[in-house]
Amino acid sequence: MPTSFAAQRRYCIAIFVLAAATLSYQVLITRFFSVMLYYHFAFAAISFAMLGLTRGAIAVYGDAARYAPERVAQEFARHAAYFAISSVAAMTVFLCVPLAVPEPYVAVALTVITFAFVIPFTESGVCITLLLTRLPYAGGWLYAADLSGAALGCLGLIFVLLLIDPVSATFWIGAFAAAAGWMVTRHSGDRKSLRLSGAVALTLAAIATLHTGLAISGKSHLGVFWAKGAEQTGTLFERWNTYSRVRVTAMGESTPQGWGFAHPPQARIDQNHLDIDADAATVITKFDGDLTKLSYLQDDVVNAAYLLQKPNDVAVVGVGGGRDILSGLYFGAKTIRGIEINPAIFEVLTDKFADFSGHLDRQPGVKLVNAEARSYINHSPERFDLVQISLIDTWAATAAGGLTLTENRLYTVEAWGNFYRALNPGGMLSVSRWYDPKDHRSEFYRLVAIAAAALQNKGVPAAELAQHVVALNVDNIVTVISRPDAFTAAQWEAAKSRVLAQGFKILLGPDVSFDGVTTTLMSGKADAAWFNARAENIAPSTDDSPFFFYTARLGTFFAKPSRALTNNNSAVSITLSLVLVAGLACIYYIVIPFTRLARAMPLATLTPPVIYFSGIGMGFMLIEISQMQRLMVFLGHPVYGLGVVLVSILIFSGLGSITVGARPPRPGAVVARIVALLAMLVMAGLLTPVVTGWARTEATDMRILISVLLLAPPAFFMGMMFPLGLSIWRRHDRLLPFFWSANGITSMLASALGVALSIEFGIARTFGLGVCFYVLCAVMMMVGWQAVAARTDTREPGAGVPAVPAPKAM
Repeated sequence: MPTSFAAQRRYCIAIFVLAAATLSYQVLITRFFSVMLYYHFAFAAISFAMLGLTRGAIAVYGDAARYAPERVAQEFARHAAYFAISSVAAMTVFLCVPLAVPEPYVAVALTVITFAFVIPFTESGVCITLLLTRLPYAGGWLYAADLSGAALGCLGLIFVLLLIDPVSATFWIGAFAAAAGWMVTRHSGDRKSLRLSGAVALTLAAIATLHTGLAISGKSHLGVFWAKGAEQTGTLFERWNTYSRVRVTAMGESTPQGWGFAHPPQARIDQNHLDIDADAATVITKFDGDLTKLSYLQDDVVNAAYLLQKPNDVAVVGVGGGRDILSGLYFGAKTIRGIEINPAIFEVLTDKFADFSGHLDRQPGVKLVNAEARSYINHSPERFDLVQISLIDTWAATAAGGLTLTENRLYTVEAWGNFYRALNPGGMLSVSRWYDPKDHRSEFYRLVAIAAAALQNKGVPAAELAQHVVALNVDNIVTVISRPDAFTAAQWEAAKSRVLAQGFKILLGPDVSFDGVTTTLMSGKADAAWFNARAENIAPSTDDSPFFFYTARLGTFFAKPSRALTNNNSAVSITLSLVLVAGLACIYYIVIPFTRLARAMPLATLTPPVIYFSGIGMGFMLIEISQMQRLMVFLGHPVYGLGVVLVSILIFSGLGSITVGARPPRPGAVVARIVALLAMLVMAGLLTPVVTGWARTEATDMRILISVLLLAPPAFFMGMMFPLGLSIWRRHDRLLPFFWSANGITSMLASALGVALSIEFGIARTFGLGVCFYVLCAVMMMVGWQAVAARTDTREPGAGVPAVPAPKAM
C-alpha cells in the first residue's frame, strides 16, 4: 500500500470531498423531507446519516480480509461510486413515487424510505472508516480533512441552492463523490475500480449539467411531483433555499382568505396561493390601489389591534403574501415596515408578483426589508405604535433544523422584551395564534404567560398586569395584545365598544377574566411549582428553551400518547421515537460486540476505549446541538445555524485535530489538553448566555464574530479528542473500526436525545450534560494512558486482539 506523501495527500483530498458530499446530501434530505413529508421528519436525516456511517464502520470491522490495508484504494473507489449511485437513485425514486399512502401502510412506507436513504450513508461510512482506520496513522490530518470537508459541504450548499435547484445539486454531489474515488484509485493499478469511478463520475456530471440547464431555462425537469399526499401541479413560481421551498399557484377570483372573520366576506377577489414547504400557506392579493376593496380586513381578528387605538407607525413581522401590509394601508397607518426573513418570499412580493400585488414596496409609507425581526428591531432606531405578528409558523425545517428541530425565536420572553423596547409610548404588540376552547388552549395560555413575564421584566407590577393585556377571539384564532403602558379606563371603555361592535369576543381585558389559569398567570403568582403541576407545559418560553410550539411533556408521550400527537407536538414524538431507535442501535452495534469481545479480552483493556469513543460521540453532539440552538436565536437567522455555528465547530475541530501528531503524546501534554478542553467548555457554557444577552443589539457582522469567538476555543480542543484516542489505543488496530462505529452510533443517540432534553430541561442543562461526557472521556483517557505506560512487552500492533465477528449490518 502506498504511504508516500503524494498518496497521503490524495487520501486527505478524497476524504475531504467525500465528507463534503455526505453532509451536503444530508442537508438536501432535510429539505426534501420537510417539503414532501412534514418538517419534523427532516430531523431524521441526521439519524439516517449516523446510522449509515455506523453500518459502514461495522462492515469494515466485520470483514478484515476484504478491507485489508492493501485494498484501501480500490475499496474506497468502489464504495464512493456506490454512494454516488445509491444517493441519486434514492432521491430520484423518492421524488417520482406518489406519496399518497393509505394510513395503515404509512409505517411500512416510512421504513422503506429509511432503509433507502441509509444505504448511501453506509457506502460513505465504509469509505471514511477505511481511510481513518486502515491507513498508516498520520496524526490528525485525515480526521481534520474529514471535518473540514463536512464544513465545506454545509457552507457550500447554502450558496449552491442560490444558483441551482436541489435535484441538480444531488447529481453534482454524486459526480464529485465518484470523482474522489477515481482520484484515489488511478495510481493503484485496479482498472476495474478506475473504470467504474470514472464512468459514474462522468455520467452523473453530464446528467447534472443537462438538468441544471433545464431548471435554469424553466423547462420541464425532475422535481417535487408529490408533497404531503397531494400532487404538485399548477406551479407559477418555485424557489428553494436551505430553509424553505416557496411555491406560488393561482387561485383566481375567490372569497378573500382570512384567519378569523367575525363576518364572512361576501366579495370575491383575485388571489394567488403561496405555500412554504407545501404546508404553511398565505395569499397574495391582487391590489390595484383601491382600498375600499379591502374592507373585509376589518372583520379579521388578527387586525383587532387597529380597533383598540389607531397606530401611525406599524411594523409587520413576517410579510408573507403582503396581507398585513394591506391591513396597515387600509387602516390608515402612515409608515409600515414589513420585515420578512425569507428571501424567496421577499422575491415573490417585490419582483416576481410585484405587479399582481400592486408593488406594495412602492406604496406611500411602506418599506419592506429582508431581515430577521429581532435582529432588525434591536439595532434599528425606528419606533412603532404597533408590532404585529400574525400566525408566524412556517412548519418548514431549516437545514440546521435537521440538527435542532424547530424553535421559534419570536415567541420568547426575551423577544417580547425586544419588541417592547421598540414601541412608542402607548405602543402595542399584537400576536395571533391558533386556538380551540376545547382541545387547544395551550398556545393561548403560553402567550399570556410570556406577556406576563415580559411585562414584569419591563417593570410592570404583578397587581397591574391585567391593565396591560387584552385577548380577543373569533373561531379558532386568538389575538393577544399587550403593551408596557396600561390602558386607562377611558381608553379601554372606548376600545371595548369598538371591539364588541365588530363582533370579536373578549377573552381577557382590564375588566374581563377568562378562567383560573389565565387569572393565575395575570396575577403574577404562577411560579415554577405551579407550572410543573400543569398537565401541559405552558411555562413562558425563553431563549434558553425557545420551543414555543411544544407543550406536551415528555411523560405524556408514554402515558397518554394520543393526547400528545397534535400537529405541534407530533414532532417531539418523532424525536422520542428516534431516541428509542438509537438506543436499540447502541445495543446492537455496541453492547453485543462488546459482550462478545469481553469473552476473549480483559474488561480493563476493552472498557476504557469503548467508553471513551462513545463518550466523544455523546459529548460532541450535545455540545454542538445546544450551542447551535442557543446561537441560532442570537444570530437571528436559520441559515446561520449552518453557515456560522456548525461550520465554525467543524473547522476549528479540524484545526485542533491537526495538532495531534502520529506518535502518542506525553502524559503532560495529554493532561494539558484535557484541562484546557474542560476549561474552554465551562467558559463557553457560562459566557454564551451572558455575552449573547449583552450583544443582542449589535449588528449582524458583529454577532457573527462574537459567535465564532465563543465557538472556536472549545471546538479546537474537542477536535483533539478523537485523534488522541486513536494514538493511545492504536495498538488495537483491528478494533479501530468498532471504536469508530461506537462513536457514530452514540452521536446518533445524542442528536435526538439532545433535542428532547433541551425541550424538557433547557439548553443550558443539555450543554452541561455534554461537558459531563467529556469529563468521563478524560477519565478514560488517563486510564488508557496508564495502560500504555504499563505495557512492557514488545508485541506487534494488534497482537492478542481477538478477531470477534461484528453483528451483521441491519
